[in-house]
Amino acid sequence: MRYFHGGVPGLVRGDLLLPPVVTGVERTLTADVLAMGGQARRDRVYVTTGREVARVYAALRPDGALYEVEPVGELEADPDCQVAGVSYECPAARVVRVVDPVVLLRSRPFEAWLRKLARATDEAGAA
Repeated sequence: MRYFHGGVPGLVRGDLLLPPVVTGVERTLTADVLAMGGQARRDRVYVTTGREVARVYAALRPDGALYEVEPVGELEADPDCQVAGVSYECPAARVVRVVDPVVLLRSRPFEAWLRKLARATDEAGAA
């Protein structure tokens, strides 16, 4: 199984993705999910089997990057994802390769990115 993560730029192969509670980063998409009533955990890293799902999350960060990752520790299903087998949470993840070092949001309206995320999630669940 291949897993992807879209997030902070500048990581290289072998680097660890750590959760916000470890890094001390306050402004994350996890915070946005919590603000919308989601159950995102600040002690977990989120990974997905959908490359395009991760690409959308990367685009939502300033100069976000897209990574292929290997989960570290136990994988648990993401309780906020409505499609089984697409999104997972784990204690950390290791960068296997940098797929795209900078995924730009460009001028596409935020709502269009959310629609793209919904389509990518549905497609990843169907695969």
